[in-house]
Amino acid sequence: MTGHAAMRPEIALSWKRSALSGLEPSSTPTGDPCSDLDKSSRLLQAARPVLDEMEQQIQGTGFCVLLADRDCRIVARLFDGPRLERLIDGAGAVLGSRFGEDCVGTTALGTPMEVRRGVVIHGEEHYLERFKDLSCYGHPIVHPVTRRVEGILDMTGVASRANPLFAPFLARAAGDIERRLLEGSRVSQQRLVDAFQRVSPQNQMAVTAIGEDILLSNRVALDLLQVSDHATLRGLAADLRPEQSKTVRIQLSSGEPALVRADRVAGTDGGAVFVVRPDRRTGTPIRRGKSPSSSVVERSRSELSRLRETRDPVVISGEPGTGRTTAVRDLAGDRSLVCMDAAAIALDGADAWIDRLLTLAAGPSAVLVIEEVQLLPESMLPLVVKMLAADAGPRIVMTSSPLGDLPPGVAGLVGRCPGQVVLPPLRQRSREFADIAQGILDSVDPGLRLTASALDALIARDWPGNIAELSVVLQAAAGRRSSANIAVADLPDQYRTPTRVSRLAGRERAERQAIVDALQECGGNKVHAAAALGISRSTLYVRIRALDITV
Repeated sequence: MTGHAAMRPEIALSWKRSALSGLEPSSTPTGDPCSDLDKSSRLLQAARPVLDEMEQQIQGTGFCVLLADRDCRIVARLFDGPRLERLIDGAGAVLGSRFGEDCVGTTALGTPMEVRRGVVIHGEEHYLERFKDLSCYGHPIVHPVTRRVEGILDMTGVASRANPLFAPFLARAAGDIERRLLEGSRVSQQRLVDAFQRVSPQNQMAVTAIGEDILLSNRVALDLLQVSDHATLRGLAADLRPEQSKTVRIQLSSGEPALVRADRVAGTDGGAVFVVRPDRRTGTPIRRGKSPSSSVVERSRSELSRLRETRDPVVISGEPGTGRTTAVRDLAGDRSLVCMDAAAIALDGADAWIDRLLTLAAGPSAVLVIEEVQLLPESMLPLVVKMLAADAGPRIVMTSSPLGDLPPGVAGLVGRCPGQVVLPPLRQRSREFADIAQGILDSVDPGLRLTASALDALIARDWPGNIAELSVVLQAAAGRRSSANIAVADLPDQYRTPTRVSRLAGRERAERQAIVDALQECGGNKVHAAAALGISRSTLYVRIRALDITV
């Protein structure tokens, strides 16, 4: 092998990915195997009988078999003899070690995970020097229902070129595991169906069962529950242990309060059965994951309504895209308004910007809006303070970034406003998310609707661009749809978040976001990310797997 030009294209691309991960051919895998592998995982349960058969078949061949999970972490190993086992141990391929391309470069574990098909790696084609005496073939294990890669099956030996018989042998074994995964899913689904049938004869109440890939409802539930209600029920199930029950009050998408009894079904992938009864008692219903942001939204609306009838200066704060400009228009109502954006100071110059501000302040408009006040230079703040205190002239309304992020001088300016409205970010508005999304779709095409899976995927996102970002995503999905229902497949690729993530509780979602942020800030380097988070690298790997973080 003389260079990239002599390589097969898939190997050259793998080497490029390996280099971009910060690896050098002379790099040594850092190890750090995970010590708490889930020995009862669906993958291992499905693979165990197949591996038992393969262990007999590889005797006397001089090869070993490795099984990795969807995080490319080795969860099972079979060997022809102790000599090969010592060699593989010395290469770092021990139980719990991670063999993704970002950790060890081109191998028959990490590369098939990247390309989602079987790949043969001849000795010199390995990226790291320490693997060049080995040749191997890896084949992905794809779940027949979800089409997600659940693991990689690999066969490795000491040779310069991989045996051509590896491919059909491993493909058959991977197919056997895939069929057993499907059987396991059917067992899980059957348990959920049985639990639903035990309850559903109560036809005066709404009964629904929700699992990983199944949703059952009786006729009453079909009439009562909407897509967004299913997302709420999934959130309730996420906080339950197997066989645990819980009764809570919620508010349905229709606005009707309801009592919900949630029963987690053991032996399923987070499945639960729900009995929903309309509750006409007085009081304030609760919703899934109700947090301080819920009351913030309510206070914001109440404050906007109250301030609409006054002339007090107002500041509307929030992250970009949270709807600050919309709130300004709502506050102004049918009164005339003019806007000055502090971001334009950099383009127009301070003197020209101030001249225009004073001209508009002396004009006939009823409301003068100063947007992005956090960008105002210190020298302009006294002028704006005087405008706030003036008895005559238009009403002053300002928009700003979150109050905690403001420079001291601007924070003092904002503090002089009697009216303050805080708009929470979209990621904290799961209670309203379905209504917000539907409102955007109605403006695009009133006939469009989100499917339950698509809504789950969108709710799981962190939305740094907030409502503005959601609007762009939904408009793109509307252009790709093939029917009036927008499905997960219609969403842009990066927004097709696994359903499992959408069911994380608030604390887990916050933890997931902290890890994602740390990985982004550290350029994907997990050693640095673990240090920034104050945890060990093995703990970071465990949480990445548990929280379904793609790295």
